[in-house]
Amino acid sequence: MITKVNLDPILPLVKKPGRYIGGELNSVHPDYSQIDFSFALVFPDLYEIGMSHQGLQILYHIINRQPGLAAERCYAPDVDMEEQLRRHELPLFSLESRRPLAEFDVIGFTLPYELCYTNILTVLDLAGLPLRAEDRGDKFPLVIGGGACSMNPEPVADFFDLIVLGDGEEVILDIIATLRSAREEGFSRAETLLRCAEIQGVYVPSLFKPQYMDGQLTAIEPLKEEYTEVTRRIVPELPPVELLTHPLVPLVKPVHDRFGVEIARGCTRGCRFCQAGMIYRPVR
Repeated sequence: MITKVNLDPILPLVKKPGRYIGGELNSVHPDYSQIDFSFALVFPDLYEIGMSHQGLQILYHIINRQPGLAAERCYAPDVDMEEQLRRHELPLFSLESRRPLAEFDVIGFTLPYELCYTNILTVLDLAGLPLRAEDRGDKFPLVIGGGACSMNPEPVADFFDLIVLGDGEEVILDIIATLRSAREEGFSRAETLLRCAEIQGVYVPSLFKPQYMDGQLTAIEPLKEEYTEVTRRIVPELPPVELLTHPLVPLVKPVHDRFGVEIARGCTRGCRFCQAGMIYRPVR
């Protein structure tokens, strides 16, 4: 039996309740009697922006296609909804089942651009989690980051247990398999993070110590001899097209009001101002 946040008293008080009710065409509603591992996928910006992000939808469908796994979504609430959640002392929740984020096994944040970093802290606070990873004990879900900005993870490293560098389609299932195994073996949070450090593309901030001089990051010192660097994860081929043949259809008009199909990843031009052109190499 899972907890369900009651939104009835506050939905009439916000500008766009459609952002928070879920039930979109092609969304997945897990039967938790058949689920042993749950994942909350968080886009730390408004629903209209997050629903235009194809990466989150890809991960959503990859996880939900696996037996025993459930992925639900959460987007950063607008200021009016945030105010109502705090006033009524309600936790931030997932769209599909309105389950509090703190009850999931993992909370996974997309890091699309730096201006959303403060929203990450808002989401953690509304979910009832300590902001810093070092303050979260075994009872809290693991907090994972990934996406474009993960290639420069240090500005937000203190808030994450793990950060994925590179493409997420394969590594997300590797992480879930490792976490499931660690739970079955009764590992502590620290032991679990050590196990995750063995996965290619996974950066565990607690296993490194940043060095600063005059406020500038000068070095990142590894704390384990066998874990001194992280290699970016690259999928050799784009994910199968059938993953997005049943896309989530927004209830509120998104910023990219169209159907997107990924026909390539990366760019041959190499413009230095273009984040995607740099970090999504090689071109596929």
